[in-house]
Amino acid sequence: MKDPLYFPRTELASALLASLKASITHAFTLFAPRRMGKTEFLINDIAPLAEKDGFNVFYFSFMDGNSANNADESFHQALHQFAQEIRTGNGVKTLFSSFTKIDLLGVGLERTLSEKTLPNISEIIACIAADNRPSLLLLDEVQELARIPNTSYLIRSLRTGLDLNKNRVKTIFTGSSTNGLRMMFNDVKAPFFHFAHALDFPNLDQHFTDFLADVYQERMSKSLDKHALYAVFERLNYTPMYMRAIIQDMIINPALSLEKATQIRLEQMQENGNFTAQWRELTAIEQFTLLAIAKGQSAVYGADFREQMAEILGVEEIKVSTMQSTIRKLQRKDLISKTSHGVLHINSPLLHTWLTENVESTHLA
Repeated sequence: MKDPLYFPRTELASALLASLKASITHAFTLFAPRRMGKTEFLINDIAPLAEKDGFNVFYFSFMDGNSANNADESFHQALHQFAQEIRTGNGVKTLFSSFTKIDLLGVGLERTLSEKTLPNISEIIACIAADNRPSLLLLDEVQELARIPNTSYLIRSLRTGLDLNKNRVKTIFTGSSTNGLRMMFNDVKAPFFHFAHALDFPNLDQHFTDFLADVYQERMSKSLDKHALYAVFERLNYTPMYMRAIIQDMIINPALSLEKATQIRLEQMQENGNFTAQWRELTAIEQFTLLAIAKGQSAVYGADFREQMAEILGVEEIKVSTMQSTIRKLQRKDLISKTSHGVLHINSPLLHTWLTENVESTHLA
């Protein structure tokens, strides 16, 4: 059944697929924090359109809670299953719901093959490439693969297979941690160094909130202020998941106003995020830097910014080397990262909202 609150990104999907099909590039990496709609985009927009364009389509997520440490083995087996299905001509679209059970065209298949009995990844990809249809691999939250111990051989084999068969097997990687993705793509020693064209997954704009307002009006026979709805979306740092949740709340409980529904959701999200405790664990300089980045400060190494911070924190001087160390610490804690254009930003949209709405620069430490 079609999700009535899902806002399609058909134009973006068409543009990416056109570039892949024309071999302008053979792979993309989409950067965005979690809950920004990357997975839904792959499944709802990219996969169906790719099928219509004649691709065999494989989707796999490396993010699955308790099973994360088995993601490499599960991926190996899932990719092998995909290759087998292509050879037998049984399917175009293959989606996997978990690491321990493979859902293939709606049919559950328990894993039975040992990883030791499987061909290596590059051989499996060569088999996929031999089909008369091109294939598209959708590899979601791929940075998790780099964090699993003892996966260097698998990653190298994946790179080799994709490199040798890039004319027939295209790839879209996604990740929510640009720091983790750099471990695979941006370091000169990384196995996927400069392999894929990096893109920041674009935020939705007011067309999205207008769409939700129209759905609300259709269901409830009353209108919403579209400008006010978009203002809420801005407060949520353009996170579609939470905007949809607010509209769902208002449809389920018609007595809720937009303001009340927004406040309830913000309180729930901030409580679940435990941001107050997380904030208190940071040093004063880390707090100041994090808040400054949330408020759009980009020149964190500049003299003016360091002088302002030194004055507020009551210290004589803050050196560039101190700032460099602070940025590295915040990156290791996965609180900040850089966009594909090198701009520092807060990794979690919820943390960003909490910082801008609850913390003032005079209330540090």
